[in-house]
Order: sequence, then C-alpha cells, then structure tokens
Amino acid sequence: MESTRQIALAYQQSGDLPQAQAQLDELDVANAGQWLIFVTEQSISQGSPANVLEALVRLVYDLNLYSAQISRYAEDQGLPHRGVSLVNQVADAVNPPAQPGEQGSSPAEPPTQSPPEPSPTPAMAQETPTETPEPTPEPPTPTPEPVVEEPALHATDPMNVRAGPGTEYPVVNTMSAGESAAILGRNPAGDWWQVELDDASIGWVYGPLVETSGPVDQVAVAASIPTPPPATPTPPPQPTATPVPAGPDFRLVEQRLWSVEENGGFLAGESVNCGGGQVLRVIVKDAAGNPLNGVTVQGVYRNELHTTGEKGPGIAEFDVNVDGDDIVVLRDVDGREVTSDRAKGNTAKTYNIPFSQLIQGRYCKDDASCQAFVDTNGCFGHFSWTVVFQRSY
Repeated sequence: MESTRQIALAYQQSGDLPQAQAQLDELDVANAGQWLIFVTEQSISQGSPANVLEALVRLVYDLNLYSAQISRYAEDQGLPHRGVSLVNQVADAVNPPAQPGEQGSSPAEPPTQSPPEPSPTPAMAQETPTETPEPTPEPPTPTPEPVVEEPALHATDPMNVRAGPGTEYPVVNTMSAGESAAILGRNPAGDWWQVELDDASIGWVYGPLVETSGPVDQVAVAASIPTPPPATPTPPPQPTATPVPAGPDFRLVEQRLWSVEENGGFLAGESVNCGGGQVLRVIVKDAAGNPLNGVTVQGVYRNELHTTGEKGPGIAEFDVNVDGDDIVVLRDVDGREVTSDRAKGNTAKTYNIPFSQLIQGRYCKDDASCQAFVDTNGCFGHFSWTVVFQRSY
C-alpha cells in the first residue's frame, strides 16, 4: 500500500498521468485500478494524513475510476469531482491568463490629441451656446446572492422510509432508486436521517444505504424522535396433533456467485476487469419449479424485507453492501409464517468467498491464482449472488 501512496504523492507533484499509470501497472496486483480504489478506501477508513488522501483521491479521479465511498469523502473535503483535470488546474495556477497591460497583451493606444479650439468670430460670439445634458448613470448591476446548498440524500436502490430511526418502527413510505429527499435531522448515533420527501411527508431512512450531499456534518439531532413501539410478544406455541413435516417449508436449492461477465466486467488475458454489480438476487419457486410471487423474504442482519415479484416473476433483490447478508423465506403468499433454509455467506469481501465460487465465476483458475486474487483484494466490494428457494409442498 505504501508504494501506491508514494505513486499518488509523486503524481500530485509532477502531474504526469501516463507515468503514474505505468507505475501502477508495474505493481504486483491483479487489477491496478481496483487496487488503487482499495488502497484509497482503506486510507480513508484508517484516517491517513490529509495530503496523502488528497493525492490518492485526485489520482483516482484523473484515471476515471469510481467509488461511492471515495466520492463521499471528496465531496465532504471539497476536493475536485470527476471530469475536472487536476493537471489543467495546476497549469492554470502556474500560468494565469495575462491581465490587460501585462507583457503579452495588446499595448494601449496612445491618446489622440484634440486640435486647438478656433478663436471665436463675431458671428460665433453672438450664438447662444447649447448645454449638453448630463448622461443618466446606469443603475448598478445587482450582485447575485450565493446559492446555499442544503443537506440532502439520494437513494441508489429502492428502500423503506420508517416512522422512526430503527427497523422496529413501522414502514410509512418508500423511496425509489434515483429519488432524492431533503435532510431535516439525524438520530444521536448518526446512522439514521430524518427526511422530507417530495410529497412533504416526513420519515426516517438508514444512512449507510444512501448517498448524501451538502453540509451534512452540520445537521443537528432531530428535536423530536418518536418513542420506539413496544415489542410484539411472541405467542406461546399451541399444541397440535398434526405431525411436523420433515425439513423446512422452503429449501435452498441453489446459491452461486455471478461470473465476471454477469457482474458487468470482462477478462483481458490473465487480468480481471471487475464489474460494478452489488446485487443479491433471490428467486422463489413452488414445488413444481414455477416462479412464486408474493412471498416475503428477509435479510437477516439488516432486517430488510422484500416481496418476490418486485423485480420479475418470483424475483426479489437486495444490495450486497460489501458485508452482504444471510437470506431466509419469512412468509408464504397467504401471509403465513414459514420455516426456511438460510442462505449464508452472500458477501462482497474477496477473502470470505470460497475458491470454488471464485473459480466458477471465472475470477481465477486454480487454488494458486485464487490465493493471489484474494491477497490483492481483487474486485473487493463488487460481487453479486443468486440464491434460489423452492417450496416443499
């Protein structure tokens, strides 16, 4: 990592982007661009010195790479955004445009001397001079008021809006992918935002699932936070004479990692160009293998609920979010709670993915190449999964 930081610091001084790219390509990593993103994200998380972070972020943007975490950090720190060439900024700072009158600008025209006024003749002396009216001064151009950016957030995926800051509160609204909302406040822990939606309704959304903009560090704790609702007591099990069926109601019949190409990437010889997908797709089928809509599936750790049919026949989708989530079937189409296998290990952390899954997804070919891929955190944070459940009755 230290050699990567030194490359970024050297580029900040020289502005030589091809040289920085060549130095990154010489590193013993599977994907130089993905490695640079990983080092930058780790440096942000570890609180590295500001000059090192600025150099890493600028090199990421000038190489046209992207990371949501890096974008948020750059915006919070007031660093340049994608599309602005830092080399051009340095050039403008070193060679500012010439000002009028400086060397290189057109020389000022010498003043033209007026001819001497003629002596008045008797006829001229008898004429009454005409007074020239004073010009009316132009009104001053008003200075536009500076635009003050308000704190806001942006939903990258469909998500729930709750009555309070926690999953124990009921869902009162939803946000679609691409929808924005104004931020009104936060909870004391700082992981939930109080928002106002376009229809003027108020609710709360989970902070790690959205992108923010504006001075969010100035957002105060909300003045009024609803009291969490009381937990619903679980009724004691009722005795029944019906024999318990063998096995769960819904069985896990498939769990696989998406291939490089499925996830939006491609292979170039021995190199893997990672895609940008972070999808956890859940498919539920009936006993005959037909898609089953209206089944409620749950992300165990984040307590996120989705219903099959939202993303296609029998399909629901979650965001992997690096750590991923375990998935179970919670309720059948009639709302009855069911038993289910648990799909575990749907993660985007390279070192937590079995070699067999990496080989099947074409990220590596054997144990040796998979170990090298894991050691360099290849495609870290950019993996997708599919899990399939089938009803047993």
